[in-house]
Amino acid sequence: MIDKIKILLLILVLMSSSWIVLSQEILHYENGSIKSKGSLDQGKKEGEWNFYYPTGILSSIETYRSGQLNGKAQTFYPNSIKKDEEYWKNGLLEDSSFYYYENGILSKKGIYQAGLYEAEWYYYFVNGDLKRTGFYQSGLPHGNWRIYNEKGFLIQEGDYEMGLKSGLWKYFDDDGRLHYEGNYVGGKEIGNWFVFNKKGKRKLFKRYD
Repeated sequence: MIDKIKILLLILVLMSSSWIVLSQEILHYENGSIKSKGSLDQGKKEGEWNFYYPTGILSSIETYRSGQLNGKAQTFYPNSIKKDEEYWKNGLLEDSSFYYYENGILSKKGIYQAGLYEAEWYYYFVNGDLKRTGFYQSGLPHGNWRIYNEKGFLIQEGDYEMGLKSGLWKYFDDDGRLHYEGNYVGGKEIGNWFVFNKKGKRKLFKRYD
């Protein structure tokens, strides 16, 4: 019975100490509207925080742990349309993120790893059509990239190696016809580059050392 009482007292002490440590903070603009509000744990942001425009419209919702962004974070345009949705881990961007135009159409999406772009990312025009897609490694373009125009035609295709163009790149005209092609090494043109006429016939355009 005494042990149960001790355990109960310990729980009450722990609960009361958490009540003492956590406090609410509300900051205001000069016009009196709320600028931000959330909880503090020993002076550091903890849990969900809300931020506002001077008009009172919600501008962002962020999640903190020990003063660092940790978890889901969202920001909004002044018209309340979602601007982005990100996930954080110990102050660094992690996992999938989504970014939007002010009309609500997806602008880009992809994955972060330790705060850096990683794997495949997709970019879109303001009407929602695909603009380009490409791979990253450790924050640098690495792997295949494909770029499109607003008519939906492929206009560039090739590979990057740690941020530098590498291997065969193809360039197309606005109607998707192959216009010229050539190779890169370390981001520099090399060897024979060829140009194509509208019938697809190839001829030497330039030779790089």
